[in-house]
Amino acid sequence: MSPKLVGPRADPHSSRRMAPTLARFFATLAGLGVALTACSLPSSMPALPSGTAEPQATASASVIRVPTTLIHPGAITFLSSTDYPPQESIENGKPVGFDIDVAQALATKIGLSTQIKSTPFEVLIPSLLAKQGDAIISAMAVTPERQKRVAFVGYFQAGEAIVVRRGNPANIQGLRDLCAKRAAAEVATTEALTLTGANGDVCKGMPINIQFTTTDTEALKLVQAGTADAAIDASPVAAYFVQQMPNVYDVAGPPIQTTRQGIAVSPSNAELLKALEQAMTEIMLDGTYRRLLLKWNLLDGEIPASQVIFSPSPAP
Repeated sequence: MSPKLVGPRADPHSSRRMAPTLARFFATLAGLGVALTACSLPSSMPALPSGTAEPQATASASVIRVPTTLIHPGAITFLSSTDYPPQESIENGKPVGFDIDVAQALATKIGLSTQIKSTPFEVLIPSLLAKQGDAIISAMAVTPERQKRVAFVGYFQAGEAIVVRRGNPANIQGLRDLCAKRAAAEVATTEALTLTGANGDVCKGMPINIQFTTTDTEALKLVQAGTADAAIDASPVAAYFVQQMPNVYDVAGPPIQTTRQGIAVSPSNAELLKALEQAMTEIMLDGTYRRLLLKWNLLDGEIPASQVIFSPSPAP
C-alpha cells in the first residue's frame, strides 16, 4: 500500500501551479537575508469540497491587542528559510507558500502588514533572539530543546519521509534499512536528529553515514547524484519534489513520525505571542485556515484549535 502523505502528491490530478523547481531554488539561495514584503492573500480562495462543513465560530471574535514590541511598527517581521516548498519558497522574487499565506492572514487579523525576511534555517532561532525578526514561520517542528529557547504557536503538523532515487534501488522501506548506508538531511532539523538518533539506537554498530547539508534541496540533490542512498525530509516537501521530478525521486515506506510545527516567538515578547495565539484561533474559526490548507493541498496537516497554545512557554 502506498504511504499516505500530505502535500501535492495526495492529489495526483491537481493542476495547481506550485513553487519553482530545484534549479530556481539554488539560484535564489544567494539572496537569503533580504527582507521581502509578503504577497497579499488572494481575493478569491478555493471553495471547500462538496460535503465539507465550513468551520463556524461559536462565539464573537475577541479583540486582539496590537503588539507594541514590533521591530517595525505596523508590521510583523517573520523570519523564514524560503527554500522549502510548498510551505515557503521564492517565486518571481517574492515569498510564496502555505506558511507565507498563514503569516499574512494572521497579520491581517491583528491589523498589521507582513514582512518576510529570508534567513537560513540553522540561524533562525539565534536571529529571532537577536531581535532581527519578530517571529519565525518556517515549518519548524516543536521539540523540547527548542521550547527551552522560544515560545510556539501551533499551526500545522507533518511527518518525516525517506526520499530515494526512482525505483528505490537500495530497497529502503524504513529507518532501519538506512543502517550502514548514506543518508542526507538538512543540518539543525528534526530530520537530522532522526538520523543521529538512529545511530544510537536501531543502527548502533552499523551507523548511518550521515551527510549534513545547508538546505533540504541540497540533500535531495545528493540523492539525485547517487552520492546518498536516501534523504530525510518533511512529508509535504518530499511529496512536492516527487511530483515535480517523478523520474528522479520516490518516497520509500510510510512516514517515520508526525510532529507539530509552530510559529516561534521570543519568550520576552508576550504581547505578540498572545496576539498570534488569538489570531490563529480566529482564522481557524472563520474558515481561512481550512481554505489555505486546501489551496496548498495540505489538508492532512490540519491541527485543531485546541493545539494552538503550547504550555508552558519558556520563561522570558
